[in-house]
Amino acid sequence: SIVLSASATPLESGAAHPPEQAVSLTIDTADQGAVISPLLFGHNLEVTRRAVWSGIGAEMVANRKFAAVDNNGMPKQWVVIDGSAKAAADENVAYVGKNSLRVEIGKDSLGAIRQQQKSLAFSKGVRYAFRWWLKSRDKQSVWMRIMDGQGTTTIYQGRTKIESNGWQLWSGEFEASATAENARLEIGSETACIFWVGAASVQPANNFHGMRRDVIALLKQIKPGILRFPGGCYTEFYRWQDGLLPVDQRPPIGPTGISFLFPNTDDYDNQEIGIDEFMALCREAGCEAAITLRLSEKLPDDGASWVEYCNGSLETKWGRIRAERGHSESYGVGTWFLGNELWWFGRGGMNNVQNAALQTKLFAEAIKRVDPSVHLVGCTILTSNHQEWNSPLLKQAGSLINYLSCHDYRTIEGASLEFYSTQATVCFGPMLQTFHKDLGMPIVIDEWNTMWGRKGSVGMGLYTAGVLNLLCREATKLGVEQAYFFQPITEGAISVTPLGSSLDTAGLVFALYTIHQGNRLVKTPAKAADADIDLCASLTADSRSLYVTVVNRNSTSERNLELSLRNFSATNESTVKLLVPLTLEVEGQFAQREGKLPVIDGKTAKLKLPPCSIAEMHFSVPRNKGQKR
Repeated sequence: SIVLSASATPLESGAAHPPEQAVSLTIDTADQGAVISPLLFGHNLEVTRRAVWSGIGAEMVANRKFAAVDNNGMPKQWVVIDGSAKAAADENVAYVGKNSLRVEIGKDSLGAIRQQQKSLAFSKGVRYAFRWWLKSRDKQSVWMRIMDGQGTTTIYQGRTKIESNGWQLWSGEFEASATAENARLEIGSETACIFWVGAASVQPANNFHGMRRDVIALLKQIKPGILRFPGGCYTEFYRWQDGLLPVDQRPPIGPTGISFLFPNTDDYDNQEIGIDEFMALCREAGCEAAITLRLSEKLPDDGASWVEYCNGSLETKWGRIRAERGHSESYGVGTWFLGNELWWFGRGGMNNVQNAALQTKLFAEAIKRVDPSVHLVGCTILTSNHQEWNSPLLKQAGSLINYLSCHDYRTIEGASLEFYSTQATVCFGPMLQTFHKDLGMPIVIDEWNTMWGRKGSVGMGLYTAGVLNLLCREATKLGVEQAYFFQPITEGAISVTPLGSSLDTAGLVFALYTIHQGNRLVKTPAKAADADIDLCASLTADSRSLYVTVVNRNSTSERNLELSLRNFSATNESTVKLLVPLTLEVEGQFAQREGKLPVIDGKTAKLKLPPCSIAEMHFSVPRNKGQKR
């Protein structure tokens, strides 16, 4: 346990420590708790905004299936670049979805169309792959060209002939001859003709099932214990069977009419990630998978079929289909969410609790017939009046579901750093405790953050550290089985640009805290929810490493932490990693520091914590020596 020394100002009082006074704590590794579950470190991979498009997705061509059309009948993000050329969406000759792009080149004209979305970026020497689905009335020669944003440097150009016997795939690879952002993608012909473009694609050639390897590498750094797919609100529009089609043949989803879902892609999603791609990602990242089922406007057999596709044996219909697609082994998806935020976003009458309760019951029964071993998450709500929704749902379906879901976001415009650093213990923890006590079932926090749709900040990072400390320490008491940060890609954890990616503030915190996963908790005593020092400690299974994560929640003063170790003898030089705000502002960023941490006689370490800093301390026993007891 972590014990306050008699000389320190009690943390239970919540009083601020003068900068010159050390906060003295003792860690006793003999007082242990439960194993810290990796499932507390989950993330939502919701297909929305820039999570896939311009995020983890490798695709660079916007509106590549020509679903979004402007008032003049032209597919959005595409323009004609020759006055005598004409182009428009054509509903009569569609390759996928509703439209293709019809291109008419005038007589003796060098005509073309161009992608105008600022999403195309190339690095010199990197190989890229392209695909065009083309159709023509007669044999025609067409060309493509990629140029820099100024139109002065050609990065690649090629040519092909279109036959006159249906849709034809033109594909290939090239090595970029120059580095360019906001590049231009053009396709056209030098002769008078009419041709159609059904779909277009440009991606890095080394993509992983249509996803960016650099982003996946960062996802592996933050080590999600479990990923939730496809959402979120997007679930209400998702059609999982479409994801079994070849990616160019998956009909675009949209328009949704929901402004916050796809503001960067003209309210459409091209379904770049299907179930097989998602499972490949989970295996690459070394994490479990969780899936949200669409209850609105669907029959229970739809959910049961998806469970059977993922988990069914080769003797089942959908298990056999999975095997025929090259996946003979079961995916073994253990967690299934029965809808998402139905009380607010349920379509087709699912925002009515009686309708939602019945549909939940029917889906749960159908799924349990397919795979009784799965864990089902009911769509409950964490609010002060939660019983008005939760009680009818649990009355009908409570015996069939395993977990209760709750979403929680913590943000107030103009709030201070202290607000974000203490919200986990001051508000979120007590709310979870009440929720668990009232309903008496295990909890899955399927969405948590300061707010969705925002980039990382010091405020978000402090809150992330507070929540992870809380969950590692108190998940058993709070009844929390799983938790999912919302969301990793472009919204707090991983920042993505056309030519690069990096860990954002929440991602830096998750990277620090990965060390607790699978460790045995070292218990901590109760302390004031708003105390300056917030920390968690864990011990590895072999008892050779002790990790301590600590936050100085004071935004104006440093804290000198003096840590004494009991029943653990460390090497005289341990290590520390620090996240320190570049500026003491909510919207600021962190600087990373690493260093050695002297340990006196293997028992005492001292660390100076700057205001609003987050630290990870690693103590290890000397090599070839066991832990002292």
